[in-house]
Amino acid sequence: MHLNLRYSYTYIIFSIVCLLSFSFVGNSQNDTIVISFKDQFRKNSNELGALYCWSDINFYPGIFQFKKVEKIRDEFENLNFSIFTDLSSQTEEYYLFLEGLDLKEKQNLIRFYSFYENLFETTFKESGLPQELKYLAPALTAMNGLANGEKEKAGVWQLSHFQAVLNGLTVSKIIDERLNISRSTQAFAEVLKQNYQSFKSTELAVFAYMCGNTKVKNGISALGGEASSIQILNSLPYSIKNKIAAFQAMAIFLNSNLFKPEVNILAKNMIPDTVKVHEQLHFQQITEVLDIPLKQLQFLNPEYKYSLVPVNGKVHRVAVPREAWDDFVLFQDSIYSAFDSSYFQITAQKIEYPPAPNRQYLGEPVKDLEIEGKTKIKYRIKTGDVLGIIAEEYDVRVADLKYWNNISNERKIQAGKTLDIFVDDDKADYYVNLGNIKKNKKRETKVSMPEQLRQSSTLDIFEELKAVPKIEHIVKSGESPFTIAKKYSGVTPDEILEWNNISDARKIQIGQKLIIYIKQ
Repeated sequence: MHLNLRYSYTYIIFSIVCLLSFSFVGNSQNDTIVISFKDQFRKNSNELGALYCWSDINFYPGIFQFKKVEKIRDEFENLNFSIFTDLSSQTEEYYLFLEGLDLKEKQNLIRFYSFYENLFETTFKESGLPQELKYLAPALTAMNGLANGEKEKAGVWQLSHFQAVLNGLTVSKIIDERLNISRSTQAFAEVLKQNYQSFKSTELAVFAYMCGNTKVKNGISALGGEASSIQILNSLPYSIKNKIAAFQAMAIFLNSNLFKPEVNILAKNMIPDTVKVHEQLHFQQITEVLDIPLKQLQFLNPEYKYSLVPVNGKVHRVAVPREAWDDFVLFQDSIYSAFDSSYFQITAQKIEYPPAPNRQYLGEPVKDLEIEGKTKIKYRIKTGDVLGIIAEEYDVRVADLKYWNNISNERKIQAGKTLDIFVDDDKADYYVNLGNIKKNKKRETKVSMPEQLRQSSTLDIFEELKAVPKIEHIVKSGESPFTIAKKYSGVTPDEILEWNNISDARKIQIGQKLIIYIKQ
């Protein structure tokens, strides 16, 4: 009897210890996730403070209005949210975290959010999405457009590579449009619209955006079709619940702490102008000729990750300060001529390989070179190619390309010649197909162009211009589209180029006749 009683007490004590242990482990896991999320937020906030805009005294001036909220629930209910109306238990914790930020961190966050708030609201209104989604970007990334997150997500909205490319953004080694806040906002809205079509609920659409459609569908399947969004949220990874709490806390924080821009501050001072770039270009070339700080160009064009605009069959646009647009058009010859091969040498992982045999004479190609774990493929050089771009595309170093092909002067590579490139064995098929894809795209473009022209809205524009008076302007020495446009009221340099089917402003010649449509 006493023995059984002793075993019973032992069993009860053991059970209590186990329950306490499991409880502690669960809370510890949640705390770890919360701390990790906060640490990432602080990192993004610190990077936000390093942006070029804060060194410009003319950037978005105004005054701050701060107010600390005492009753979180009352403040949240006053917002009249249409989504996530049930206040999370972690929301107050996140709000106190935001209030505890350094004053400068708060100011940068509030001011930068205010700068983009109208863009967010306009985009969501046009997409038929709830306006309160505008608080998600600052909650996820502290408005840091350069933020990198889990699973290689990037930008203020933390778009995945798949989400971005599927919705029209370019994501490559050189260009990542997820870092452009305007472009990524549009892509985010498209993803939410598609998710809404699948789930018929904005809340579920946001869950799917954060953790994937499959996990949300699995949660619905496990809980049944009548499950509420809160029940589904509780079935998802705990990190999603934290993000929703951060989203609610950010809404309260940004509604109680405001930035009021100066009266009559117009986009003229804030929003840059864009120039068309037809040739390979590095921002340093613009800096040398126009004296625009390199960091300013990088801030205005975050999508160009290496400050490099590639040549890939597209006409790219680069944002410059509004007052510098005329100078860029006028001095673009000098800008493109300010070339330095070091600008285009992009760092790639070093490849170790043995010395090449039979390498006795300068100019003699490497023969019989084999590298363990690597496959040799051939690349045909195209007009406009430079080793830096080729190296980046194939994940190799410029020095490797020069060694494999015995190139002493990289500026003297010739279109039509071939290069030997060594790539990982398991990626050989990808890189071989990469060349084939480019050829097919080029062929498709040539075939489809007449149809595109027949359907182009440009033809409609010219139909409208038939009724507009026009004159012929004969190009004189020293004239450019910019100087010619100045002579005719309401005419822009870009219009002159479009009217005369000119893709490169530098190619106009003295004595050439240009059509100018005179605007009334």
